[in-house]
Amino acid sequence: MNGVKGKRDTCRAIINAIGGVSVLGPATGVRWRGQADIEWRLNSGATRAGIFGDSLKEHERSMIDTARRIGVTNAQHAGDWEILARYRHNGAATRLIDITTDPFVALFMLCDKVAQKDTDELDGVLIAVQGDKLTPVSKPWIEGSYEEMLVKPPAAMVIATPPIDPRIAAQRGEFMFSTSPLPEAEAPECELFTVTRPATWSAAKLRKTMGNEQLTTERGRIQTQYPNLMGIRIPSEVKPSLREMLKNHFGFTRETIYPDWAGLAEDYKQGKS
Repeated sequence: MNGVKGKRDTCRAIINAIGGVSVLGPATGVRWRGQADIEWRLNSGATRAGIFGDSLKEHERSMIDTARRIGVTNAQHAGDWEILARYRHNGAATRLIDITTDPFVALFMLCDKVAQKDTDELDGVLIAVQGDKLTPVSKPWIEGSYEEMLVKPPAAMVIATPPIDPRIAAQRGEFMFSTSPLPEAEAPECELFTVTRPATWSAAKLRKTMGNEQLTTERGRIQTQYPNLMGIRIPSEVKPSLREMLKNHFGFTRETIYPDWAGLAEDYKQGKS
């Protein structure tokens, strides 16, 4: 891209793509996730740490039991998944993957140069996961729901936790996970499922959904089938411009996205910039 105009046009194309997915995309909606590096696989902290299968179950069960045993933040009265959500938001390796219902929160996260020191050197990706490909966890607030969930057939799940802390509330946060995370050799893009697209999907439909066209149609019919996962490339050159836009026009800053002691401490760890 060339100069200020090229960056501006790219930013506008990104906003158009977000609007296209939101308005013309799956009727059941999508969940968003921002990743600073487009080359990253969509996977959990536990998978990145090499924890799979029975070892993963033992790891998370130990986390839940320990939290209740020591009584951290009233954990004796918290549900299994609420405890794991708190762990995840404080950096622990779990099977939970952070997502949001707000695309601009996800966009901010992938452009955040405090959380990702080299983000401005990398093309990122704004991921949209079809909502109906994620099965809601039933009664995540009760004790014992962890074991109940993991004895079911492999599936991609979603947890809409209550706003148990200011960060989850500010980020419109939810979590998705797999009851049996797929290895990279089997599913190189995503541990939740194999990335697929409908047989009728075409580049023209992609342009209509993520571009400027008013309707997503094919032979007079509204497009109703979509890939289970779509991504919007975020070039590294426009990340600073996007940060400014998100701050000046939407009010997204680290203070509003991470409104807690941990977020503030991270800001000042190396000196406020």
